[in-house]
Amino acid sequence: MLFDVIDRVNFNLSKAIFDYYVLKDGLYARINDDGVEFFIFKNNKKETKKQLLFKDLDGNTRADEYEWFVSRDYLSGYLNSNKAIDPPKKKIHCNNYLALFVKTSEFTSENKEHFTLKLFDNLKTFESFTKKEEKEVLKQYKEYIFNEERQKDVEKKKELFLKYFDEIVSVIEENEIKNYIKIFFNEPIEKYEKESEIYYALKIYNKIDTIREIEGKIYGLSDFNMGLNQKKPYLEHKTRGFPLPFMVEKDKIFEVKKLFDYLKNLKEPLKYEPTATAPGIYLHKHNENDQAVIDDFDILVFVEDSLPRKFEYKNYIGLTSDGRAIENRGITTFEGLFKLIDEVFYNSNLRNNLYGDVYSKLPHDFQNLIYLTRDLAKNILKRDIDSLFGYLRFGMDFIIYNIRQNRLFKAGEILNLILSIKAYKGENVDIKGTLAKIEEKVKNLEELNSDEWHILSGQVIKYLLDKSKKSDKKADMIEPFLRAGKTKKLKDEIEALYFKYKHEIPLNYTKLNNAIVLIMAKEENEKVNKEKLLIGLLSENIFYRKDEK
Repeated sequence: MLFDVIDRVNFNLSKAIFDYYVLKDGLYARINDDGVEFFIFKNNKKETKKQLLFKDLDGNTRADEYEWFVSRDYLSGYLNSNKAIDPPKKKIHCNNYLALFVKTSEFTSENKEHFTLKLFDNLKTFESFTKKEEKEVLKQYKEYIFNEERQKDVEKKKELFLKYFDEIVSVIEENEIKNYIKIFFNEPIEKYEKESEIYYALKIYNKIDTIREIEGKIYGLSDFNMGLNQKKPYLEHKTRGFPLPFMVEKDKIFEVKKLFDYLKNLKEPLKYEPTATAPGIYLHKHNENDQAVIDDFDILVFVEDSLPRKFEYKNYIGLTSDGRAIENRGITTFEGLFKLIDEVFYNSNLRNNLYGDVYSKLPHDFQNLIYLTRDLAKNILKRDIDSLFGYLRFGMDFIIYNIRQNRLFKAGEILNLILSIKAYKGENVDIKGTLAKIEEKVKNLEELNSDEWHILSGQVIKYLLDKSKKSDKKADMIEPFLRAGKTKKLKDEIEALYFKYKHEIPLNYTKLNNAIVLIMAKEENEKVNKEKLLIGLLSENIFYRKDEK
């Protein structure tokens, strides 16, 4: 999976990481042979050009220096606190002797010996790495580590560090730095790359005891998007002598790290179009403990984001806002279709709840609807048009939920979307024509079929409820009709409603009187068709047309 993505990367991954990379707030020091330069970075989330926030001690912007520190900061950070180079204290947050990252509260004379011992003396020979697997890794770097020039350089850096230690402490105190002090030695980026490579080779795998040397190359279990410990024994292979689920060669695992560092800063899912030689890819992730975690990965079927044909979101039920009918909309892309679904079904709450736990402060019933249906939306983003039709199974649940929340207009929008999906599927949807046919049958007292009966019942219910004199009409007035399981019970509720408000209805209002007759004439006691009933409730009402007496 990961190498499918890596193989598709057609840009400089390191540069892309640096472009997104943001320094942590704190004091930055660059030690030269003849002195120390100091800079302060304080992140302002409103400022998009972070280099403009990098300043010297006099407050002058030093954007020209920002990239120098970013590249070395990225290379020098440790993977996490469990993989610090100075256990068990874990005060040092960097990975090589060319840099020191530490919280300012820890940068004290009491810790000076700890820093020199763990950062310089230890990394001069890597003497503290004594496990068999660690020695196998270090064996590949032995010639480089014990090179005379490197050995002298480590000692030189230690002397410079001790020489300028007190000055750095003073600058921290004078500028009241409360977070990090990050110290760098003025060396080429290639030197940082080589030193950090040794650390990564030792620490980048899930656990050091997963490392194996095979034909002169180091392999191990990736720690990215993977965990293998006592809590996850199901990931092991129990039926073979080698239990690890898979292994990755050292040079390849560095590529994987870069990919995850790049993914961490992405705001949108990663997509690659299919080509003649490679599959299309969809990848979605979230961040956890400042690391990217892949939630979803799939192979894209369709080459383009365009829908097979335009999706028409139509106002089938005659929904109006401020006296004006809601306009139809044409959707041509899968992304556009997803946005429409998010807006109408989920009130734009879906994108931020597409993966992981749904936001706990949303109503419980709405949370359940998101959990039940969000896989359909994910598949639409992956260009699976058939997933759209899955919403037909849940559409009434969304409508009833919004009615119970006293949001009849939103319920009407959802009904329009459900009917639009039906039309896209190829079903005949003609609410306006159906209402006209029902109106004609009411006029002539002609027998109704089951669908027409339910739609007419919804129309009558809505008209009668509108006769209520309550100043604050609540949607719970509709609840008794939604709870009716059989048509006999629904007839009883309609009859009770009619007698409650009959004093508000003119005696010569033939259309309504005929409608009541047709509703009460139904003999079959069948299951209530809630979809048709809701179409009648939410659609333009025939009893408000101009021929009303």
